[in-house]
Amino acid sequence: MNNQTDKIVNLSHLILNKIVSYLEYDIDIICFSLVCKRWYNDRDKYLVFNTNNINLFTLNTTDINQNHKHFNLPSYNNILLKSIQSKTKCTLIIGKIKYYTFDYHYDDVRNLKSIPNNVSVIDITTNEYTEDDMEYLYRLISESQSVTKLKGCNTLKYGLPKSIKSIKFKYNFNEQLVKGSLPNTLEVLDFEDPLKQEIPPGVLPDSLRKLSLYNYQYEFLPGVLPSGLSKIDLNNYQHTILPGVLPSGLRYLNLHNYELEILPGVLPDVLQKFTLDGYRHEFQPGVLPSSLKSLSLTNYTSPLKADLRYSIDSTSSEDCTETESYLPISWLQAISSLSSLQSLYIFLLSSRQDTTISNLNYLPPTLESLDIRLQGKENILKGAMPTSLKSIHTVGCRFNIDEIFPETLQYHLEIFYYRNDSFPPITSNIKIDSLSVSSDPRQSKIILPTGIRTINLYMKSLGSDENNIDFGFDGVADQTCSLRELRLPTFVDGPPKFKLPTTIEHLDIGNNDLNDILHLIPSTLNTLEFEKLSNNNISIPNTIKLINNIIYRFTSFQILSNNNISIPNTIKLITNIIYRFKPFQILSIRKLDDNYYLLYSENQCSPKGKLIARIFHQSKLEQIFSKGIE
Repeated sequence: MNNQTDKIVNLSHLILNKIVSYLEYDIDIICFSLVCKRWYNDRDKYLVFNTNNINLFTLNTTDINQNHKHFNLPSYNNILLKSIQSKTKCTLIIGKIKYYTFDYHYDDVRNLKSIPNNVSVIDITTNEYTEDDMEYLYRLISESQSVTKLKGCNTLKYGLPKSIKSIKFKYNFNEQLVKGSLPNTLEVLDFEDPLKQEIPPGVLPDSLRKLSLYNYQYEFLPGVLPSGLSKIDLNNYQHTILPGVLPSGLRYLNLHNYELEILPGVLPDVLQKFTLDGYRHEFQPGVLPSSLKSLSLTNYTSPLKADLRYSIDSTSSEDCTETESYLPISWLQAISSLSSLQSLYIFLLSSRQDTTISNLNYLPPTLESLDIRLQGKENILKGAMPTSLKSIHTVGCRFNIDEIFPETLQYHLEIFYYRNDSFPPITSNIKIDSLSVSSDPRQSKIILPTGIRTINLYMKSLGSDENNIDFGFDGVADQTCSLRELRLPTFVDGPPKFKLPTTIEHLDIGNNDLNDILHLIPSTLNTLEFEKLSNNNISIPNTIKLINNIIYRFTSFQILSNNNISIPNTIKLITNIIYRFKPFQILSIRKLDDNYYLLYSENQCSPKGKLIARIFHQSKLEQIFSKGIE
């Protein structure tokens, strides 16, 4: 290949920059620039790091370089500096609370002389400052031309920046709101604490698009809610909402702990997503608009009322076969009327002690995602699932798979998750891309269904003999086996003795210890994922030859110590090692050539979140893999 004429090698800097903009992780951006000599030599002309993954972590200073002393890639120093200087969506934390992520943090407001012009978000985490300090702080904020979001606001006395678009009030904000109090640039308004003052009509600006209120004690009068609102969140609102109060263009509505009956005509005709929590009434016809695409019905604290109608005379309705339903019949009828519904989420409590039924025939034929979690004695799914479904998640439901997936209908599920005590056979009319099962073990043998590419087992497995898991194929080398990704159950009776099929490319050992699983790993495995290492020597078998990716999950910021991991020469072709520290930090190692590796840590979490980048020799691989980095 002639690099001087090759079209890919000689892509313009504009196109290369566009490609890089689609890469999420900076280690991928660095590796991209190493593909060929031209891309490396011209890196300063097109390469920019993703600053969404780079937090500045400056404490009581605006020096943006103090946290990057461990970035030991001199060839990329200018690019890093240029990227940091171009970051315009920085967060400034003000207060004594230590946060995981931030760019600037001042615990003493008097040390802050001005708001940096790259700060768009300010989060005030305390109300313990003196009145003089608060006035000083809010004067600085009001002079900013870059701040668009203010969190933890507790006063409007000193003005707001002209650029402000989002405000979250906190710390018992208790000032009378009048027309003009809120700027006409405001798009998002959130009252995290109960608002003690009533909002008069005309006070909320016409520019407002999202409104959140917690425990608002006043009834909404006509004209209070601007017509341009597209989303409203009401938590613990205890007034009847009258027709015409909600804006006609409202598309998203969340009512949390709402215990009053909703009347027909209250919900706008264009509403697309509706979350209703704590509702304990019948649904009258016409309450739910046909425009709904997403519906969530939840009750996390108290069961449904016993006096709702749960049964009907089956002789009076052709589409009803049940006599006792888990859901009120009016709820099922309301759901069935939603001709545009694509997503349905149900989480409900029931105090009933009898067996109940959920009739799937009420589900609309447009439904693509069903998540149903029912708490009670026993609930049985009856009827047929719509063939439009792509994702199903069920908890607290028993079912006969032949009934809910009739053999006369064809199904293709991208995701199927259920909690059950056994694995029902998957018939040929059901294609499943990813199956996840959670259960309490009652049998010592797990029989997996065939024809599925990904299976995740979130359960404990009894027994440890070679027949503990039946993969449903003839021999470990049976290439007709479709299984490619597997998460193992937790083996409670010691290391398992069965063999994994050689078709598996990605193995997650779940909550098992790596030492107990090593003997299971097929020689053809490509990706190994684990989170537990025993505090002793670990020797990876030299029969494993093709593994390229290792993913090591950390449940906390634990330090790799007391481990001595031996990596055989046969798998030193590993090209990618990822450490995932919950909940934020990722440390990645990439193979560059036969002798060197690139180590990169995204600093998304403080205090361990310093930005680290360096190249090391392959002789250090086992040491770093065993003990991590300092």
